[in-house]
Amino acid sequence: MSRFWNMSYLGVCLDMAGCPNRCRHCWLGSHRNSHISSDAFCTIASQFRNWRDEKGKGICEFGFFSWWREPDYREDYRKLWQLEQELSSPGKAMRFELLSIWRLAREESYANWAATLPPKACQISFFGMEENTDWVFRRKGAFRDNLTATERLLSAGISPRWQLFVTKRCIHETEEFLRLIKDIRLHERCAEIGGKFEVFIGTVAPEGNGFKVEDIRLEENDLPLISQELVSICRDGLNIGQPEYQLMESLLSDCNPINLKASMPAMFITADYDVYPNIAEPAPWWRLGNLESDGVDVVIKAYRDQAIPGMITNRNMPIKELSHRYGDPMSTRIYSKSDLLVRWMHQWGVDYIKEGKQ
Repeated sequence: MSRFWNMSYLGVCLDMAGCPNRCRHCWLGSHRNSHISSDAFCTIASQFRNWRDEKGKGICEFGFFSWWREPDYREDYRKLWQLEQELSSPGKAMRFELLSIWRLAREESYANWAATLPPKACQISFFGMEENTDWVFRRKGAFRDNLTATERLLSAGISPRWQLFVTKRCIHETEEFLRLIKDIRLHERCAEIGGKFEVFIGTVAPEGNGFKVEDIRLEENDLPLISQELVSICRDGLNIGQPEYQLMESLLSDCNPINLKASMPAMFITADYDVYPNIAEPAPWWRLGNLESDGVDVVIKAYRDQAIPGMITNRNMPIKELSHRYGDPMSTRIYSKSDLLVRWMHQWGVDYIKEGKQ
């Protein structure tokens, strides 16, 4: 058996309702929304729990989730949270400091309900000020929803955690963003409820929808334009990576495999019952199979044995090969090492499909 996964735990995430947004940055892409029934959720959970390998061994513990894009998007979100706990192994139904910003802005009682759950912080994403944030969300009012959600979180005793994705579109708005933080008094108000306000700067991962907005990725000469005062209050400072040409100096001779990893072993199930590992974007070269047409045995074994094109390449292809094939030694675009590898893997996957190897 592969050492990739020891079957001690598996997260199973079902996209029961979908997402209100079609964000341009989203590494998960834009999949079809649906309305999968609670009975279907229970049936899927049973299939995974009852699965056994060739030696009769099953998966030890599960976490079953009714979402993998927008949490609590369905009207019966409270019942679904209870169902997740009933279906999951003890303590494995988790929230990850994520809530529905869409629902926070529309249902006053939601924040108070969320305050009864373990996380005492909630992440909110910005892409500059109003026009740019709405543009990325592809939904007018998204920026205002973020502000309303912030107020309701604070009223419920939950600390908002803001993340700013900086791109060429919003690079000149970082001072204004800093003033917004000050005007709302986020540091002081989080302290008043016994929490801590955190803000950090990130960049868009170049996979899923994010690959399509690579033209607005920051370049080396953009970095001095970011407000240094904003950087000084950010949780991780300006830790967003290096120019591609600098990263390539070592990657061109790196014989190690790509070896992209996730924080926990999990699968994403779409409204059409296609299944993907959470290692990377839900794209054709990462598809494990379909629960309805292939069955749970095919899906789990494909995951366990890393038998799909994306996983095979991930564990076998040397980084230097991807670097020679897709790297740009003249590029000044800013990447973390992991994001650059993600971009190259996406480019490899697109070529793989074009060559008809699927």
